[in-house]
Amino acid sequence: MFKNISHMFALPVRQMVGFSPFLQPLKRSFIRTTHSVAEKAKVNLTPLKLSNELYAVFRIHNRPYLVTEGDKVILPFKLKQAEVGDVLNLTDVTTIGSRNFKLVDEPIDPSLYTIKATVLEKTKRPLRVREVTKRRNRKVRHAVNKADLTILRISELKVN
Repeated sequence: MFKNISHMFALPVRQMVGFSPFLQPLKRSFIRTTHSVAEKAKVNLTPLKLSNELYAVFRIHNRPYLVTEGDKVILPFKLKQAEVGDVLNLTDVTTIGSRNFKLVDEPIDPSLYTIKATVLEKTKRPLRVREVTKRRNRKVRHAVNKADLTILRISELKVN
């Protein structure tokens, strides 16, 4: 079939291995259901409104955090815009759900929910000392790290 080995690497993987079109990797479309603007008005949120155990996944600086009402969230950075005692309105929410029902979108329309977080504390992590060495050297340098933290409490989580 192949005259030399260089021709084998020129073919796509599907032709080389006899790849079946039915054995393709699963796409995430069946998990993540996105709704258009017209469909958002039709979304039935009564199962979420009646549930007393809600959770939400929100993002800050593109990092996801899964929370329920009353949770403490430790952010591994300092929120410069917020002061201690401020109430933040979280609007970059990707998932709101309960045990039996969930709404997933990128991001969910902020008129459908209310998530508020209170800034409890702006502090620093405990001192961490890391030994830094180079290969074939006896010298050891100690790198000291004391990173900033922001602690939030989720004060309100409800579906409108």
